[in-house]
Amino acid sequence: MRMKWSRAKGMRGPSIQPFYTYALALISFMATVGTQGFRYMRVWTPLERHYLLAYLGSQVVGVVRDNGSYALLQVATRKGSRLALDSDVLPTVTESGKNSFALSEEALKHGALRLEFHRGHYNNAEMHAYIGNLIYQNQTLMDLVRPALWIGLVLFFAGMLPATYLDRKRFSAPRYGRKLRGPELMTVAQFNRKHRSRGIGFVNKLRAMLDQMLGLNKKLHVPLSKDNSHVSIMAKALAQEPPKMAAAAGTEGTPQPSDTRQEPAPLEQKPIQGPEFEHAVKPTARCFFE
Repeated sequence: MRMKWSRAKGMRGPSIQPFYTYALALISFMATVGTQGFRYMRVWTPLERHYLLAYLGSQVVGVVRDNGSYALLQVATRKGSRLALDSDVLPTVTESGKNSFALSEEALKHGALRLEFHRGHYNNAEMHAYIGNLIYQNQTLMDLVRPALWIGLVLFFAGMLPATYLDRKRFSAPRYGRKLRGPELMTVAQFNRKHRSRGIGFVNKLRAMLDQMLGLNKKLHVPLSKDNSHVSIMAKALAQEPPKMAAAAGTEGTPQPSDTRQEPAPLEQKPIQGPEFEHAVKPTARCFFE
């Protein structure tokens, strides 16, 4: 029986797609759509929202055919009717919940009687220019969406640098492997930031010019949790004095015997000075706030 030690051809490695760049593009697109939606509801006039489909349709359909059917909102007066402008109408909501229009006070002062919808067939190019001049003040479609596009583009280009950095960092793991254990080469600033070191510190003399000017990375600190297991503090043993014999109260000669029996006091033994204490290293002064 022949054994196959190689991997199967269908096995796929980890994905190396620029995930953060795709996420940035999606966020920028959502910001553009959200900004345009906000402008549509809060900045645009009611008639600009009403004639949007007619304004875009007259430009698109005008390429295919000349004429089209349009419904125009007009103001009826005693002298006739004319196209309703932004100063003539106010947005209202009917009892059924449908959006509608009502005459403004200014239009009533100028003799407006009512609002009417008139549907007819008009030339697409002429209708596009007519609505664009009276309703949109000669603004093109690009003029209407330009503020939202600028916000999306600024957000995208501002996030390209961090997104590219995160993608390259993500690519390096499948390409070069991920380090699990072992030593790692890093600077003093990276070591202190990664371990949040606040323990004993060692002076760093190899600092960059900018760090010397700003007073940064002066010391490499050992983490407080690993301070006891990596730093040993030694102290010199102090020589103890021999025990003093207390003189008995009485005459200067031999002490007088008494009826009570006194137990002899135990003598304190002097510790033997071993060779390991003779060569003890004098400890250096340590500051706990370094």
